[in-house]
Amino acid sequence: MTTSVENPVVQSSGNTIARIHKPTLSEFKQATQSYSKPVIITGKIEEWKAFDSWSIDYLNQALENKEVKISVSKNKTFTFTEENDYILPSIQMKFNDFTDWILNGDRTETFYYLYQTPIETSFPELLPDIATPEYIKKNVFVLANLWMGTGGNTSPLHWDSVQNLLCQVRGRKKLLLFEPKQTSCLYSFPVNSKIPHMSQVKINNPDFNKFPKFKNARYTECTLEPGEMLFIPPFWWHQVHSLDQLNIAINFWWGMNFKDYFAPQARRIFASSPQQIGLLIKSLFSKASKKN
Repeated sequence: MTTSVENPVVQSSGNTIARIHKPTLSEFKQATQSYSKPVIITGKIEEWKAFDSWSIDYLNQALENKEVKISVSKNKTFTFTEENDYILPSIQMKFNDFTDWILNGDRTETFYYLYQTPIETSFPELLPDIATPEYIKKNVFVLANLWMGTGGNTSPLHWDSVQNLLCQVRGRKKLLLFEPKQTSCLYSFPVNSKIPHMSQVKINNPDFNKFPKFKNARYTECTLEPGEMLFIPPFWWHQVHSLDQLNIAINFWWGMNFKDYFAPQARRIFASSPQQIGLLIKSLFSKASKKN
């Protein structure tokens, strides 16, 4: 089963994201212009045991009947709103029941997503199956998260204040990316809100009367295939759509570079409260590390 995803109303930038095969660290730095530009890496995930082994049967056996926290949505969009007190609705479910739903479950009213779940604390059984990529700086705190669900799941437009390497193991993901310099066109939630990293615009159905500058926004699109990694620099806006019946990804987060503090979003937050950037990064890691 595949899932089609409509493009936003606004125009493409016409840019593409380069693909590089098994780059060295030096080649990676050059391709990303010292960690400031997205790039897709091919060939590295194929070296992981996970790439060959992670079938539903393998994961069911490895995790047995482990209780897992599964995020819930009525419309396939997994986001933080005032209505849910900025916490994703979730339920506890046995992992085997979750995979049964992926293969055979009713997807007409309720949709599930194993969302941003730290592997080290929640799924240590799976750690031997993956490897921390050498593009991540040594001696920094790294958080690896597992994402698992079906086609149609969407993480709406947002940015992260850390470096991000999104690794696709099963299925595909379609991403729409906007450079930090387009921030003024993307209408962040207020700095003092609980979600200053998210856009108020529904980019597939924008309200141009309320968000007129969004007409000037330009996106770069890519489809991440199984076995590919996408490097997303800090403060790059991205909306993520899962494709295909079984979709499994891992992402690695680690700290940003000093120059990233000069991105428009960082300057905006600093102008309101200088300590907010540090708190934002700390919150990002601490919330994720507390997931079960």
